[in-house]
Amino acid sequence: FSIRLIAVALLTLLVVAVSGCGDSASDSTDAVFSADVNGNVDIYKISADSEDPIRLTAAVGVDFAPAWSPNKERIAFMSDRNGATALWVMDLEGESKRLVTTPETSVAAFRWSPDSTRIGIEVVNGGVHGILILDTESGESVALTSPLEDVRIGAWSPDGEWVVYSANEGDASGIRRRNPTGVDEITLTVNGDSDPRWSRNGQWIAFKREADDGSFSLVVMDKDGENVKSVASGILAFSSFDWSPDSKQLAYVSESTGNAEIYVTGRDGKDTSQLTSNRVVDLAPLWSPDGASILFLSDGDGSFNLYGMDSSGEQQVRKTSIANLMIGADW
Repeated sequence: FSIRLIAVALLTLLVVAVSGCGDSASDSTDAVFSADVNGNVDIYKISADSEDPIRLTAAVGVDFAPAWSPNKERIAFMSDRNGATALWVMDLEGESKRLVTTPETSVAAFRWSPDSTRIGIEVVNGGVHGILILDTESGESVALTSPLEDVRIGAWSPDGEWVVYSANEGDASGIRRRNPTGVDEITLTVNGDSDPRWSRNGQWIAFKREADDGSFSLVVMDKDGENVKSVASGILAFSSFDWSPDSKQLAYVSESTGNAEIYVTGRDGKDTSQLTSNRVVDLAPLWSPDGASILFLSDGDGSFNLYGMDSSGEQQVRKTSIANLMIGADW
């Protein structure tokens, strides 16, 4: 990969890691995305029946990682407009923008709670990552993890009772889940595992597992850490994966054919299908809330743009053409 592509890919991992990833209760086909247009990265919104994106932010700086609240009433995003990377929330039209983290807080990632009232925020302090739970109305936050833990946020359980995350602690590394009040911590794995995601029905957790040779596989286990099964190999470490709304399939990116392509597989690793096949890089698949479509990023013309296709890989359509650099999206 070129240096530019690696940088984009890392941004893509961050952007999709904080996005709603189709968890919205609405079946709206509007998408929000962040893009570099004429040298400034801003947030845009586009609907399925329009070819003209609506610009939602216009501040000097980088506004990125937009994510719908699950009730589709607000959009959270990250911005370095005031220096350090902070978390902001705005309305659907971008009219009302509010800084929700303190100036001294450096934000690395975030996750909306299923009820849209709280946000799990991954913050960085002295190179160590921790997780806070922020009440979006009161602005009050509580620590989910200990200052001694170096962790990466994963996802909320669909019922809002748990947050799953990965810990980087040498031999004690692995996937953990904890009640949002900061009690009842449960260790689920003790391997080189990362990026845990709950299935939409709350019964399963998928994550990435790194092998001794540096390759990554996609692994599924039940919510208690049992019935662990590898369902895909050769997955792209810096691209995200996503559960289908019915919790029966996963969409992911693999380099098993020598190029980064999008695949879907069953929760048990069966019935795997390759959805894209070309000589460019495809990244960051996201299921639509109704499960009929998949949104993804593609480097089809030398710059990343947003594409859509149906769940079988047919009807691939380019949705944007305004960006020099596309760095993420959310349905």
